[in-house]
Amino acid sequence: MKSAWWLWSALAATGCASVSPKPSFDNVSGLVAERGGPRIHWDQGTPADEQVRARVHDLVMGTLTPDGAIEVALLRNQGLVATYEELGIGQADLVQAGLLRNPTFGARVRFPTSGGVVDTEFSIAQDFLDIFTLPLRKRVATAQLDATKARVGSAVLELTAQVRRAVVTLQAAQATVEIRKLVLEAQSAAAELRARQRAVGNVSDLDVIQEQSFFEQSKLDLGRAEERTVQQREEVNRLLGLWGPDSASWRVESRLPDLPEKDPSLEHVESLAIGRRLDLLAVRAEGQALEQAASLTGVSRVLPALQVGVSTERDAEGTRVTGPELSVELPIFDQGQARAARILAQVRQARARQAELAVNIRAEVRALRNRLDVAHRSAEHYRTVLLPLREKGLKESQLRYNAMLLGVFQLLQARRDQIEAYQAYLDTVRDYWITRAELERASGGSLDAQPPKEKNP
Repeated sequence: MKSAWWLWSALAATGCASVSPKPSFDNVSGLVAERGGPRIHWDQGTPADEQVRARVHDLVMGTLTPDGAIEVALLRNQGLVATYEELGIGQADLVQAGLLRNPTFGARVRFPTSGGVVDTEFSIAQDFLDIFTLPLRKRVATAQLDATKARVGSAVLELTAQVRRAVVTLQAAQATVEIRKLVLEAQSAAAELRARQRAVGNVSDLDVIQEQSFFEQSKLDLGRAEERTVQQREEVNRLLGLWGPDSASWRVESRLPDLPEKDPSLEHVESLAIGRRLDLLAVRAEGQALEQAASLTGVSRVLPALQVGVSTERDAEGTRVTGPELSVELPIFDQGQARAARILAQVRQARARQAELAVNIRAEVRALRNRLDVAHRSAEHYRTVLLPLREKGLKESQLRYNAMLLGVFQLLQARRDQIEAYQAYLDTVRDYWITRAELERASGGSLDAQPPKEKNP
């Protein structure tokens, strides 16, 4: 009897694992850092959290850069905070998988009808199959936790790309408002001049109507540009998790970042994506968890449910009798064939989805790589060819106007052409930075980070 209690004590020691998700979060932080991602922080109520909150407060009270906005979002976005809790759930599942079921204690008392000693019986039993399958259950839970880590890391990189896109789009929207104000000023001057000319009989009513129409359209264009800026600002607030005074205190520059002289080498960007996309890593880990679960199901089919224990009884003569106890499940109706077929179908399904995701990633990366190349070349063409041509055209028009060889409306048209060309250039630069953020998301991290070795999908 004493040796049996030592057995239960030893088995209970398997439940001493920690449920703290901090090691898992540190692993996620490492996965993100390996891919050139930002440093992440999980508010756990420590003194360090106060410093992080102070940093965020300083950021939202000033001018936000894309990197600064990402810092804020990684702490304040409640959707990401909720995703972090998946690590706690996964860690708890891992600990649970390493625990044995509690032993079953039984007691039975029988009273003699004609006097004598009361018959008492006590027993304690443990599920033998539960002990045997414990290592397999832990391997399944470990693979599931690995998948959770990869999904959380993927969520971090996804939010990073979304914030970068949103901030760049807001910067471009603000710059567009400034451009539309310039166009409105030019159209206002043209409309006013036409009205003066009509007053002295130099132009027709049709000329006045046309210029006034252009002016009114410019006001509408400015209003739409301002409305898009407001909407885009709220999109940034949503991603950053800001509301109240914090949502109104920050600002961004209207000037977009300059294009790099040369993009990083994108020759092996497909291999880069396959080797480090965390959502693909998560699918792989989920497949491994299902394969481990299939092994566990196979073992449970071979070994029926078996409970082993010890019982002690005092018989009617007062003698205590102690001995082993055994109970076995008879697999008459449920032999586990349905469970086995189901898990095998899930394994095949996971493999197919992994292959599909790898194909989709390759196609997406190729398309974005081509789009990035076109955007970069287009922006450079605007900057080095079209914008200088418009500038020269405006200067030449000014010279001709000064020499009274050109009318004022032709000069105003040259100015409008220059402004519209700059607007097109601005749109192209915006598209470049948005596409670059998309490509970094699709390739699993920064384009400047070293690619891990490619793995077969």
